[in-house]
Amino acid sequence: MRNVGLVVRHHQPLADAFAVDLAGVILAEGFPVYLADESPSAVKALKKAHGRKIRVVPKSKLPAITDLVVVLGGDGTFLSIARLMRSRSVPVLGINMGQLGFLTEIKKSEAIQTLGSIMKGVPAKISERALFDVTLKRGNEVIYRGPIVNDAVISKGAIARIIGLEVAANGKFIYDFRADGIIVSTPTGSTAYSLAAGGPIIEPSICAMILTAICPHSLTQRPLVIPDDAEIAITLKQRPGHVLLTLDGQDAVDMKEGDVVVIKRFRKHSLKIVSSSSRDYFSVLREKLNFGMRT
Repeated sequence: MRNVGLVVRHHQPLADAFAVDLAGVILAEGFPVYLADESPSAVKALKKAHGRKIRVVPKSKLPAITDLVVVLGGDGTFLSIARLMRSRSVPVLGINMGQLGFLTEIKKSEAIQTLGSIMKGVPAKISERALFDVTLKRGNEVIYRGPIVNDAVISKGAIARIIGLEVAANGKFIYDFRADGIIVSTPTGSTAYSLAAGGPIIEPSICAMILTAICPHSLTQRPLVIPDDAEIAITLKQRPGHVLLTLDGQDAVDMKEGDVVVIKRFRKHSLKIVSSSSRDYFSVLREKLNFGMRT
């Protein structure tokens, strides 16, 4: 390991203060710290504490110049850096400074010990997660292309009108239906929006895609799980109002009738998440969602 990146949640003084402490741990072991420039308060706090030892760079450059990225924030902050892992994937250590913290599973109380061990050369526990590649096509034109960590969502706008969708896998028709929309999620994203819409929980090492309709106008429409070596094509057949394609809740693109969203596994590499050595996936489920807990 040579360089460590640091991403700090906006407008959170507690995260700024803790980032100062973490940077001290990294610098004490002789590693340079590259701080994402998106949080002015974090830049100010770390520069005041550590001066020129803190190198401020655009967040988009971190995957190319670092060997580990430390994230202080919630899952949204984590997703913002994870979605930049297009050409190169480096381990991401998420420290929960938000609320739920499914992806930022390292607790603040264990963060310094976890990071310190990694800095001293102790191998980290790495969980590899599938990324999906999403392409929005309009005729022969590619309108948008990018990776997702959690989910791609096609949904209606503010006006309460249902939309018509047709779904195919590897060129073969699966179904068409009318609904408020559809969620296509990775196993990692199965505990996010898809779960809230009635989808199943998929353990992250399973190679699967989850298709979950949002409020379908049908008594028989159920979530569908298929192998992630399939290529899914979803066509917007009816667009009575504003329709959006949303990626990980962060990017949004307007859709027109006839547009096709193509989703397949991102094959270049997986996302590497530094996990807690003291917890497994199911203990995180119990902790975050009270999964299987008796009331």
